Amino acid sequence: MSWDNVSDIKNIKIWTDYSDSTQGHLFVNDNHRLKLNVGISFTLKSGTTEGPTEDEVSNALSLINNQDSGPLKYLKLADENIYTTVYDPYHTQSDNKNNSNTIDDGIYDFVLTYYVNSPLSINAEAHSEVVALQLKYTVTDSAGKTTEVIKQTSVNGNYPTKVKVSVVCYPSKLYGIENENRTCLTSVKTIVSNATYHNGHYDNSGDTSYCVAISIDDSYFKIFHLDGAQEPDTLSTLQPLYISFYEDKPMWNHINNAFFPNIQCGEKSYTVTAEVRSNLSYDSYYQLFDADIPISQKEGQIIFAAVQTDVKSTGYNWATNNHQYLSAYDQFGNSMYIVIAFSNDSNYIKSVS
Repeated sequence: MSWDNVSDIKNIKIWTDYSDSTQGHLFVNDNHRLKLNVGISFTLKSGTTEGPTEDEVSNALSLINNQDSGPLKYLKLADENIYTTVYDPYHTQSDNKNNSNTIDDGIYDFVLTYYVNSPLSINAEAHSEVVALQLKYTVTDSAGKTTEVIKQTSVNGNYPTKVKVSVVCYPSKLYGIENENRTCLTSVKTIVSNATYHNGHYDNSGDTSYCVAISIDDSYFKIFHLDGAQEPDTLSTLQPLYISFYEDKPMWNHINNAFFPNIQCGEKSYTVTAEVRSNLSYDSYYQLFDADIPISQKEGQIIFAAVQTDVKSTGYNWATNNHQYLSAYDQFGNSMYIVIAFSNDSNYIKSVS
C-alpha cells in the first residue's frame, strides 16, 4: 500500500484566500462559505517512488479544533455555493474570490480545498474557532503488523510543525430602512431618456420613463442574489403592478405605472417592454401604449421600471398598487426580505427584515 512508503510529512500548511492567509472571516448565516486550502507533501522511504494517491490523502486528512484536537465545534464542512466571497471586516480588500495572498502552493504534492460554514444552529453566539489539521492513516510492516499513524498540527498535537488558521465569526448582517439602526436599503429613480413608445390607442403626451434602482446604502455590501429572478433573455411584455391617476386638466388624466422585470442581480443591459395602462381590465380596454425602456443595471441593484403620461380621459381609470415581496441576499449570504410598494412620495421601500 502506498502509505507504507511514507517516511514522514515533508511540508504541510493550511491557509485562506484572505490577504492575511492565517485568518478567515465568516458570517453565521447558514449560507456564507469560507474556503480553506490545505497543501501537503511527503518524504518517501529510500528506494520507493510511489506515495499515496490524492483520494487516499483526502480520506486521511481532516480539520480539527486547534485547542483540544477534537472535532470542530462551531464550523462544519459544506459544499461550495455562490456565497464564497472573501469577507474583509475592514473593507480594504476587494470582495472577490481570487487569492490575494502570496502562498506558494508549488511546493506541495497535493493541494486540497475545503469549504466550511458556521450554521446558526451550532453557533448562535458567533464564537470564533482556530482550525488545525489531522492526518490519519495505517501502515503495514514487513511482518504484516498494521499500525495506525496519527499526526496533528494542533497546539497540543504530536506533529512538531504547528499549522492553523483562525476563523473569526460574525453575526448575520441585518438590513433595514432609515432610522432602524441597520444598514439601509435605498431607491434611486432616474429618467431613461432613450425610451421609445409605440402601439398607442389614446391621445397622450409627456411620456416619460424611469429606472428605479434598489440597492444597499453601503458601497462594500451588494445585493447579490434575488430568489426566483430571471435572466433578460426570458423577459416578456410586462403588466403594471402599480397604477395611479389624477385629473390634471379637464378631460385629461396624469397616469403613473410601475413594472417589475424580476431580473437576476449583476451588471446587465436589457430592454423592458411595458404595457402602460389606466386599468387592468384586459378584456374590454386596450393599453394606452407600449414603452420600450433600455435598462443599464449595475452590480448590486434590483431594478423596477416606471412610466408616466398625460392621457385624454378614457373614463375607465382604476388604481392598482400590488406590493412586491422580494427575498434577496448580499454577496456573503446575509438575507433581506424586502417589501416594495410604489407611491407618489417616492418612498418605495416599505420594509426590510
